[in-house]
Amino acid sequence: TGHLAALVEEMPLTESCSTNKIELTNLRKLVLWSKVHRIVKGEMDAFVKVLSYCHNLTELVITANVLHHPPDMVDCFLEKIEQLPNLQRLVLHGSDVEIGVTHQLLQVCLRHPQLIDLQCNLIVSGFYNPIMPDNGLYDPRFAILLKSLQDADKKKSEAGEPTGLRLKSLKLPHIPGGYPQDFLFPFLRSHVPHLEQFCIPFIHKDYDSQDLRDAILEGCPRLQHITSDYFPNNGDARWGLSDIIRYCGPLGLKTFHAGCPYRIEGECQGVMQHLLDHHTATLEDFEWRGCNHNNSINLHSILAKCGNLKRFSTSFGHGITFEDAVSSAWVCHDITHLQLFLERRDNAHTCKTIHQLGKKVFAQIGALVKLEELSLGYFGSERVINDLTLEDGWLAELARLKKMRHFRFLTDYRTSVGQAEVEFMVSNWPKLEKITLDITDHRFMFGDVFGEPPWRWLKEKRPHIVLTLNK
Repeated sequence: TGHLAALVEEMPLTESCSTNKIELTNLRKLVLWSKVHRIVKGEMDAFVKVLSYCHNLTELVITANVLHHPPDMVDCFLEKIEQLPNLQRLVLHGSDVEIGVTHQLLQVCLRHPQLIDLQCNLIVSGFYNPIMPDNGLYDPRFAILLKSLQDADKKKSEAGEPTGLRLKSLKLPHIPGGYPQDFLFPFLRSHVPHLEQFCIPFIHKDYDSQDLRDAILEGCPRLQHITSDYFPNNGDARWGLSDIIRYCGPLGLKTFHAGCPYRIEGECQGVMQHLLDHHTATLEDFEWRGCNHNNSINLHSILAKCGNLKRFSTSFGHGITFEDAVSSAWVCHDITHLQLFLERRDNAHTCKTIHQLGKKVFAQIGALVKLEELSLGYFGSERVINDLTLEDGWLAELARLKKMRHFRFLTDYRTSVGQAEVEFMVSNWPKLEKITLDITDHRFMFGDVFGEPPWRWLKEKRPHIVLTLNK
């Protein structure tokens, strides 16, 4: 990683510089992306020149602002992508990409003969409507793209070669107006037979659920990993997420990651219901972020019904109540990563009942002896800072987590963590490598948190344990 200018300065690409050419020829992975880095106009020629020597490049991760440059520069970049014979993974990050350039990008990438993994983390600029206002028909560029894929398959068939793309993982650019089903469904049905991982795109207007079902069942028999991102003003069923989960092939889902897929409560519940009805036997990785309509019972059901679960993660706002957490045993005994927000509901119980429930909840967590990473937090207004102490809380219930490598405080528990608690972690979690504190209380956002005596003791006794802050 780093600035392209520095790379070019270190590796001057002159015709006489054969050593540097060889070094680039041997390059397998190139990352030119960060949250702050951009490839400016003066660097585009150098970047294209670098690509021209990367004959063996298999992975390219790049900022999407390469698509913001004048058309001739964009054309040159896309031409070089076409000419990378061994490229298997392409990742682009960015926003404000024009729809015309997006179509150019898809024309090149979806026809690349070697690409296995295409991740377009892009947002098309403005609100693009795929319906042409003058005739009410879909933007013809979608039909052109589909026709080019069909023509390529026809040539392969005539040559006796397998048809379809090699893609196993795909994320299409986000188009605010959505993809027309006349393009998306035939694309899924006929051109991605090897697809295993798919980020669900937004579908334009109402779609035929039966057509989507046929596309998934006929065209994506290997699909086992689904993700869905949320974008404002698109929080309805046109993502097709609920139907895809329902109709996903015979292998069953292994991965489900949702970033606020719906703002509509009924649709949110539908997503979870299909997940629980069809995929509890296969689900291994569950992540739910940003949708406040998921309820405690649904989240608990994932832990209580998915015996192959390895990873479970929710974000703030998605708590499991103490009552639901202990309503039935958790069957996910092989889970290694758990990020969980709990809700005590103090106003509904006596102190004695809360203590009894809390002990059972933390005993459930402590029984997950294969955990390597545990992140705990609270959802609600209860004063919970003592819950991870030895005297007034339930930290002792986590003593069996001998494989723990990373422990993360998602709430300001740490304000009550003292010497006894730190010594407990060291003595009971022998593989501990990292502790992370999430500082959510503005009173503690400044100053040396790890300068407090218990943490100083930890740094002295176990200097290999990394202490980090999330503010």
